[in-house]
Amino acid sequence: MASTPNIVIIGAGIVGTNLADELVTRGWNTITVLDQGPLNMPGGSTSHAPGLVFQTNPSKTMASFAKYTVEKFLSLTEDGVSCFDQVGGLEVATTEARLADLKRKLGYAASWGISGKILSSAECKELYPLLNEEDILGGLHVPTDGLARAARAVQLLIKRTEAAGVQYLGNTTVTGIEQSDRRVTGVVTPDGVIPADIVVSCAGFWGAKIGEMIGMVVPLLPLAHQYVKTTPVPARTGHNELPDGASLPILRHQDRDLYYREHGDRYGIGSYAHRPMPVDLDDLGSYDPAGISDHNMPSRLDFTLEDFLPAWEDTKQLLPALRECEIEDGFNGIFSFTPDGGALVGESKELDNFFVAEAVWVTHSAGIARAVAELLTTGTSQIDLGECDIHRFEEVQLTPEYVSETSQQNFVEIYDVLHPLQPKLSPRNR
Repeated sequence: MASTPNIVIIGAGIVGTNLADELVTRGWNTITVLDQGPLNMPGGSTSHAPGLVFQTNPSKTMASFAKYTVEKFLSLTEDGVSCFDQVGGLEVATTEARLADLKRKLGYAASWGISGKILSSAECKELYPLLNEEDILGGLHVPTDGLARAARAVQLLIKRTEAAGVQYLGNTTVTGIEQSDRRVTGVVTPDGVIPADIVVSCAGFWGAKIGEMIGMVVPLLPLAHQYVKTTPVPARTGHNELPDGASLPILRHQDRDLYYREHGDRYGIGSYAHRPMPVDLDDLGSYDPAGISDHNMPSRLDFTLEDFLPAWEDTKQLLPALRECEIEDGFNGIFSFTPDGGALVGESKELDNFFVAEAVWVTHSAGIARAVAELLTTGTSQIDLGECDIHRFEEVQLTPEYVSETSQQNFVEIYDVLHPLQPKLSPRNR
């Protein structure tokens, strides 16, 4: 049997562990996965991700990635419990423009093989009793959407791939990339050099720092995004398993830049309705693996209540039952945005056999990992990676100023109804 190349994957989050698993499936198991944090909670975006998976996307590529992620997480089980709660997804419209957009989205869903249905306001209320029916014009319901248990999936993937021979090294910081004749040869750590024929950076919002080690620009911007949990909601007492069970569909209120999920008898609320909050990784300070916990990790910044208060008022308008509870806990969680909102996948032009898979959301994680595994083992992906290609940007689009301005604009517009050919207002006339 021919030997397989030595692979080093940087990052043991939802992308890196999925990639290791996809490679093992294809017969490659000479793999080392590194993470600067502890393996049970690396402290990146996966560690705090709320896990909502809405599969429908105008892009066939991204929808295909999401469909595979759902399929894989449903099949990833232990003790009879999978890593995906298929509670369905509901997106509601409070404006005519949004309702028309949801009807277009249903067309995309049908084209990509995702079942869905446009609901009337009364049907939305029947499906989701907590809604204020008077504000709703209708909604899009996709029964196969739901909640990915990302942190649990990571642990099960580590367990499965370790059994196949994959080596995991937690609390291991990457300090450099070794090369010879423009070809990667190893990854430098405080404990020495790990030889590598291929290196894949799945480092999330630290990806740009890894890229700098080889002179590669990885055009992503770490941004903080607000997420809160409420005190118990009396109307949901006894409906779900504690602490994180859910039975109502995941919910999007895109006219107010909000999304919702249940955490047992509490609610989780995510908001894009605040100012962009770019994060300078140099300001995060030293990384102390020993101090990482659910409430203390590098990707979880202090909550700024004043930025969330308008979203809280909008929440109580949409879901009147939440007027009976309070905000119990909140944080500003770091994740990655790019100049066009897409993921960053492909091989470096600066260094042969150095690949990246960055700016990947949990929604698309297993799908993109499969595509990268196909790229490595066969030279091509069965799903077109053109819109994720790391090299799709012009030189001017790689400058720090451009990456920052356009990524922040993408944050602002993430739930806006945009024409596919709508020109950017920012930056213009520079």
